[in-house]
Amino acid sequence: MTEGPVPEEEYVIDFGKGDVKRAGKDVTLIAWGGMVAKSLAVADDLARENIDVEVVDPRTLVPLDRDLLIESVKKTEHVVIAQEAVRRGGVASDLASIIQEEAFDYLDAPIQIVAGKNTPIPYNKSLESSCIPQEEDIAAGVKRAVYADQPVEDLS
Repeated sequence: MTEGPVPEEEYVIDFGKGDVKRAGKDVTLIAWGGMVAKSLAVADDLARENIDVEVVDPRTLVPLDRDLLIESVKKTEHVVIAQEAVRRGGVASDLASIIQEEAFDYLDAPIQIVAGKNTPIPYNKSLESSCIPQEEDIAAGVKRAVYADQPVEDLS
């Protein structure tokens, strides 16, 4: 569960407008929903290792702010996509496809997808956390993207 401040006044999030939650120059980390807070924590931790992570929250997936994603990828040249859902058939695969089609020439390494394990999500909190990506999983994905010489684990 994600906790944080909630505005007291009424507000609107424009459909199709993503948000750069943290600017960076080394890698674009795309996350939405519960993965945003974890991604921001990872970005703060990796800053101590001199990895400057840009965290991008698309906020809406349909319509998608393609321009924001592509501009970030052009800047960082590395991409990690974090989602709670399993990898197969997930939104991350669609985003990776879009980035490959529209920004392939800017990529310096394969796109990394950090996704949930291929199992139903249990109700038990500790079991749930073993099935969805945690901060250490996201950090490992970022390092694979940035360093690109580490073997890619099969997370499916």
